[in-house]
Amino acid sequence: MATYDALMDEHARGMSWGEGQWLRSPRWDLFFLTLSGVLVVIPLILFELMGRSAMFINLFVAGVIGGPHMYATFFRTALDPSFRRHHPLVMVISCLIPVLVITCAVWHFQLLITLFFFWASIHVLHQITYILECYDRKQLSGLMTWSKAIDYAVVFSCLFPLATYKFIHGSFYIGETQLLYPEILKTPLVFYAVTAFFLLACLLFVIKTVMEIRHGAVHYPKLLLILTTVTLALIITSYSGSQLEIAFQGFNTWHSFQYMALTWYILLLRQSQTPQPSGESHPRNVNKVMSWLKDTVEHKRFWHFFAPNLLLTALALVVIGAVVGATGITFEQSYYIVVLSVLLVHYFHDHVLFTQFDHLRRA
Repeated sequence: MATYDALMDEHARGMSWGEGQWLRSPRWDLFFLTLSGVLVVIPLILFELMGRSAMFINLFVAGVIGGPHMYATFFRTALDPSFRRHHPLVMVISCLIPVLVITCAVWHFQLLITLFFFWASIHVLHQITYILECYDRKQLSGLMTWSKAIDYAVVFSCLFPLATYKFIHGSFYIGETQLLYPEILKTPLVFYAVTAFFLLACLLFVIKTVMEIRHGAVHYPKLLLILTTVTLALIITSYSGSQLEIAFQGFNTWHSFQYMALTWYILLLRQSQTPQPSGESHPRNVNKVMSWLKDTVEHKRFWHFFAPNLLLTALALVVIGAVVGATGITFEQSYYIVVLSVLLVHYFHDHVLFTQFDHLRRA
């Protein structure tokens, strides 16, 4: 305890709501990262207003923010020569993911949707822990490993108690597709174990937070984000039937909004922190796409960056229509074949990007 008290006393210097504790500023962090959680209600409201059409909600969320956030990833990965050079294996595996998607869609569509949902859940929570780690790295002194472990345990377990209950009782559907769940795990003991882990993590988190408050060492921006995430996760997983899928689209809306803001901010930081070669506006080894991105970021033209991502989303809809016409399969299957062929690559690339903190740490 003495060691912890000493660390908290050192860690307390500069804590609270000070400017240095935010990724960018209080207004920016609250608007784009935390309080933007109110966006989760938009799909639920539209679902009731538009005749309870899940397909309309899927297309709306994908068209407005989900699709653009997905394609924005590739300006930092596949289109960036530096990323390709440093992560050749990632690029090779990325080419295999669409093959896996198409194979599963034809051979076992239910397996594809189950894989998608599980990976989407991990991806959304990984983004939250990435932001938490960014906050941790901006603090004046390091945190003990167990302190971070408690934060991550709460975040990564918050979606699963109620979701596990629905899995066990066979009531977890995405559209008309029931998600797969092993029969051997369809026992209340699994639900009790998952819930017990979450409650234990919450208890430890409360104790840790109280101690940090007592020592004046609590990091309020991080605390607010964790509380928002856990609260929304519990609310979303409490829905059932057709509203469950829509509730998760609400979570996706918040996640995508966060992601676009983070991506643009990281691009701004990378631009400001990269030394410019004298005598030339662009290095010779940078392609035209990267040159365009550099100019767009340098002049802070966010909408010029958003527009091509929006266009790619619209083109994906055309491709979906072409797949329906060429194969005769359902629109839902065609939708997931086209979207998941790109979306799962986006997830895979982000698991790499969410390990990179240099630009944010130097900010």
